[in-house]
Amino acid sequence: MNKKQAAEFLGVSVRALERYVQQGKLTVRYEKGKTRPTANFDQTELEAFKEELNQPTIKPAVESRQITTDVYDETSIAPVSMAEFGEITVVDRLAGMIEMLITRGDKKPTVPIESKILLTLDEAQAMTGLSKGYLRDAIGQENLKAKLIGKSWRVKRSDLDEFVENLF
Repeated sequence: MNKKQAAEFLGVSVRALERYVQQGKLTVRYEKGKTRPTANFDQTELEAFKEELNQPTIKPAVESRQITTDVYDETSIAPVSMAEFGEITVVDRLAGMIEMLITRGDKKPTVPIESKILLTLDEAQAMTGLSKGYLRDAIGQENLKAKLIGKSWRVKRSDLDEFVENLF
């Protein structure tokens, strides 16, 4: 049986049939053709494989993710394991670690803009209502004292207050 006939017999595409051959689920025998070798499949092997494909696979509808805890028995002080209700899997542990790392990164100390000594241009813009372009021009004309730290400008709060006072 050639490749196309075998695919039709199994009810799959030719590419799927080729994948089954690559995975070692089916064997193929190549015979010399007029221009190139042709693939030939064994009829009995295909029938057995078709039966295997038609077997229903049963998957649980819902996966249980219960966490084991220790419960103290009323009569003793030693904890009783609740493993019969479900165990913590490796995936659950990894998910917990990832969640912990994510939330740990969010716990940076937050300081209100009014309490900061050094301000970024975004913060200076928010406080004054002036545009970033206007503030950059003022820095370029040296009307507003600022320092480039890393890739962003920092303005002292007192210098910003002085600059705003001199605007009027």
